[in-house]
Amino acid sequence: MIPLPHRHMLMILGATVFVAMTGVGIIVPFLPLYARDLGASGVLMGLIFSSFSLSRALALPFVGSFSDRWGRKLFIIIGLAGYAASALLLLWTTSALELVANRLFQGVFAAMVLPVGMALVADVTPPGQEGRVFGAFNMSFLMGFGLGPLIGGAMFEYAGLAANFWLMAGLSLAALLAVALFIHEPPAAERLSGRRSLAGQVVLLKDRSFLGILCARMGGAAGMGCFIAFLPVICADKGLGNMQVGIFLTANVLLMTFMQRPFGRLADRWPRLPLAAGGLMLSGVLKIILPQGQDFAQLLTLSIAEGLAAGLGLPALTAMAVSRGKALGEGMGLTTATFTMALSVGVFLGPVAGGYLADLLGRQAAALWLGGAAAIAGSLAMVGLHLRGGAERKVEKSSLSA
Repeated sequence: MIPLPHRHMLMILGATVFVAMTGVGIIVPFLPLYARDLGASGVLMGLIFSSFSLSRALALPFVGSFSDRWGRKLFIIIGLAGYAASALLLLWTTSALELVANRLFQGVFAAMVLPVGMALVADVTPPGQEGRVFGAFNMSFLMGFGLGPLIGGAMFEYAGLAANFWLMAGLSLAALLAVALFIHEPPAAERLSGRRSLAGQVVLLKDRSFLGILCARMGGAAGMGCFIAFLPVICADKGLGNMQVGIFLTANVLLMTFMQRPFGRLADRWPRLPLAAGGLMLSGVLKIILPQGQDFAQLLTLSIAEGLAAGLGLPALTAMAVSRGKALGEGMGLTTATFTMALSVGVFLGPVAGGYLADLLGRQAAALWLGGAAAIAGSLAMVGLHLRGGAERKVEKSSLSA
């Protein structure tokens, strides 16, 4: 049972993440259209997303390790301040390359917000409850990112994209104040229960089960990156407006959001590997099918189905990462940073590879085909590595008992 003060902290942290992710969701889905107006090619359009993920991936190990030593709150505050500043700088962006540079800085600050927030959640989560606790936490950021495109689509349609930038900055500052005033960290002893050095990441990467989890996260992230980066362009080519794009993305993410609690409880009761692998595989298949939708109703149905499949896999996968990190004796800052780094690598590689394939074939749909294939491949890799790692651990136990 989670103590009452920790429950209150989780509620405030969830509300803070919701506000911050709403701000992010207001602008991110519409950056491809902004980039196209600035003359970006398919590869540059992919880089707008991938540069964010590259810088976040490079910063994550250091941020995770330092937060294990120095605490979580300071890094979350710095990250939210950076979000606000980068949103305002978008107002003066005049080229696609400047947009890429802005996203590089956003990636560094992003490494200090959601991954460190996840570590703070993991600090106070009892063993066996990871699924339901992270399911509830996932609801907060997914709901924010789901409502953001709907709000952003309406603002973009009627007030222009500059209004989206101002609102993201304001929401980031509001979240910063909430963290500064209301978040109180648990005692340092709870945070420092695992290894705190960067060498601990080597331990995580050498473990086959954890490596399989990272492969699944990376493949799913590559698919997600392609979905977010190229769905607006595919819809525009089909004659659909910005508001309709916002509806697709909002429906997708909100369904994924509302299923986090029930799927999280399911992940604490049922074997997590089939839930994570099955959800990820199905979401990959639906991404491949999605460009075949011909009208608003078909695309909305496919977007909803993809959100349901992705929602099934996420709580189980997150719970697997946290519980495995604790079993290996690693600090939660480093564990969640490594888990998020796999997401960053996937989102970096996915849109760039998808953009290249779209340019090569002359079809924007090719980006979603590649993203779906990456999700399926990541799921299969997780299953194979998990089974092999389990077999090796059984052999080791048999040798020790003999």
